[in-house]
Amino acid sequence: MKKSLIILSVLAVMTACKNENKTTGTNENGENLIENNANLNTEENLDSDTNLTLETQETALVQNSDESYTFRYNLKKGETYPFLLKTKQEQSMASGGQNLSMTSERTVGFDYFVEDVVNNNFKIKATFKGFSEKFKAPTGETLSYDTNSAKPTDQDVAQSWTIYKAIIGESFQMEVDNKGKVISVNGLDKVVGNVQGKLKNDFNAEEQTMIRELLNASLSNEAIKSQFEETLNIFPDKNLTIGEEWSDTQNISEGPIKGTNKVTRTFKDVKDGKATIAVNGTQSVSGSETQQGLTISMKNNATLNGHIDLDLETGWIKKVNITKKENSTTTYQQGEQKQTETGSSTTITTVN
Repeated sequence: MKKSLIILSVLAVMTACKNENKTTGTNENGENLIENNANLNTEENLDSDTNLTLETQETALVQNSDESYTFRYNLKKGETYPFLLKTKQEQSMASGGQNLSMTSERTVGFDYFVEDVVNNNFKIKATFKGFSEKFKAPTGETLSYDTNSAKPTDQDVAQSWTIYKAIIGESFQMEVDNKGKVISVNGLDKVVGNVQGKLKNDFNAEEQTMIRELLNASLSNEAIKSQFEETLNIFPDKNLTIGEEWSDTQNISEGPIKGTNKVTRTFKDVKDGKATIAVNGTQSVSGSETQQGLTISMKNNATLNGHIDLDLETGWIKKVNITKKENSTTTYQQGEQKQTETGSSTTITTVN
């Protein structure tokens, strides 16, 4: 099952670390791209001079009398909203005179069906629709699967397909406010149980234990909440005029690794039935650690740029296209011996 542990890497994209980025201007993820902690959901965001409330508006972006806009979701009961997250990454590494390169592509598909709308909150049924992954190793070998296609002939890759195929069609419930903040998640235990039941005849006891542990981690309430908010909780906590920007800056501290991540979004324009938000960001981290005489030092710098297009009526994502470029240097030193590895990667994340 070694090769098949490209399995569940798509779910890892869904649950990518918030400190890194948030895929919608935003991650699992992971690989997933931009974090936004601006989650306030109060009616103070309405212009005080307007006599209209959010409930009476027919659009997601409400224009106020001072030319500013209030951002929110305006989803409709009985409607289904698709979410298709794709990431494509190209990586290269150089060490000891050797150069390696690899590429990977991942896709996660959801449908979000609005079962009810109560007090500006949405009760949503989320359904897994599809998974795919393609990996090209430095040797040139390519591994891939797609749950919407036939079962792969490669035995190990077929295991990945079988696991993901078992997830397709499973649903759980969420309650979300009109800024994209998740209030509750229910039904994931049932999803995990159903998937395990479907797979009981396809894997031995050891493999089933491994799959159960990965499913419990990737399909936990907190993981799903994080994935949703990192990709769909993108609205500012204040009214904005066209041309105005807002920023998030996070301090990164993971053991010896320290740094900062800053993302700036600019409300570019409103036309052709959509609102466009430009996204730009930088990330810089570094650190070193010594264990048993071996010192490992690393430095990583990244830039982020792209845009988000939102549907004016619903606030739902029409299109996201974000490019992240990274350069890294890692040095290994033990006594007089020293080796340096350099790497670069370009990750393109799109939604819908």
